[in-house]
Amino acid sequence: MKKFLLLLSTILVINCSSKTPVVNPLKAELETMTFDVVEKNLVLSQDLPDQVQTLFTQWFDQKVLINGFDGNMTFTVSQYSQEISTVSDGKRVDVALSFKIFLNKPSLSQTKIIEGDVSSYGILTGNYSLAEFDTTIQNTQIDLILRLSRDLKSKI
Repeated sequence: MKKFLLLLSTILVINCSSKTPVVNPLKAELETMTFDVVEKNLVLSQDLPDQVQTLFTQWFDQKVLINGFDGNMTFTVSQYSQEISTVSDGKRVDVALSFKIFLNKPSLSQTKIIEGDVSSYGILTGNYSLAEFDTTIQNTQIDLILRLSRDLKSKI
């Protein structure tokens, strides 16, 4: 009986101290889009976290393509907000931003403006580590960029 209790308690301790994360990081599968311009510019507001700036820069450099003979595009990201609030037995992360795209074709005297707001949230409940909470924040930021990418693709 003592050996059984010892074995049972050992199994419980091993299972309770498992290092397997409950929250898995997201992979950013961003949409590719093409604009009929010659030049593109990305303007990021000063209050963006480093992770979000990196995601935006990678997305803009790799997935926002240009294919035109005339014109320029300026993509501006502004009014980024991130709020962490307490919910019953956990935390909630809300992120939001506004974007504006100016498409200018001087030879055709055309200017098109695309504006929008995007938001996302993540919730973590129960017992969690700080690393899992950080992963939830990063996943919410990645989801924000994914939503922006999809929203923008539907507007062009």
